[in-house]
Amino acid sequence: MITSKYFSEKEFNRCTPSCSLQDMNQDFMNKLDKLRELSGIPLVINSAFRSVQYEKTKGRNGTSAHVSGVAIDIRCNDSQNRFKVLEGALKLGFRRIGVANSFIHLDISKKHAQNVVWTY
Repeated sequence: MITSKYFSEKEFNRCTPSCSLQDMNQDFMNKLDKLRELSGIPLVINSAFRSVQYEKTKGRNGTSAHVSGVAIDIRCNDSQNRFKVLEGALKLGFRRIGVANSFIHLDISKKHAQNVVWTY
């Protein structure tokens, strides 16, 4: 059973697309709990687990880190919170980070390029 100190099943149900905490990887959730502690702010989930089928309906190839339960998009609408999340993520060893105006993507996929930061 996948558990989290800070993230509830209800939060994953509200994701787009809706998913479950049980779809996620435990090591990843442990890292997110540590990120929440380091950043000192609530982390609101926009998107977490996505099925291969869902990814393909959006024109993607279905191989993103989201399909393995090791990725999350965290809502982030202001520069101070964005800094807190990024600072914590780097301290915790996240090596795959995407930055958009309204969210930050974090993942721990080993199947994809490492030590990368991209923008949307």
